[in-house]
Amino acid sequence: MNWSDSVTTSLLKKDLDGLWARQQAVSDNIANFETPGYKTKSVSFEDQLQNEIAVGGTSDDMVSGIDQVQPETTVAQDEMFRADGNGVDLEQQNVESLRTQMNYYYSLQTIGDVFSRLKTAIGGGT
Repeated sequence: MNWSDSVTTSLLKKDLDGLWARQQAVSDNIANFETPGYKTKSVSFEDQLQNEIAVGGTSDDMVSGIDQVQPETTVAQDEMFRADGNGVDLEQQNVESLRTQMNYYYSLQTIGDVFSRLKTAIGGGT
């Protein structure tokens, strides 16, 4: 394990990966709002990350477990909002897009703060 592979940075990196995948799915959903028969995609990864943290263990074990988590994309089979079989709720997808963007921004800011503290520690507080 190197100095940048802490549980915190691993969680933040995997969080950014998951949020990126979610934003892609939401973008696909919005782009296909008028496509007959299109089914809504969703991405989940938070529960997997929580499970890895709950397992515990050494830092190396936790980092390894976190690194193995992959975002899961699912397609809703039973949702239909229109007669043409399209399952996209545009308002809900716009809210999800905004929520994902905000989470991504805050995760980026947090990882920047982590590296800023490392820089300060390395520089002796200057």
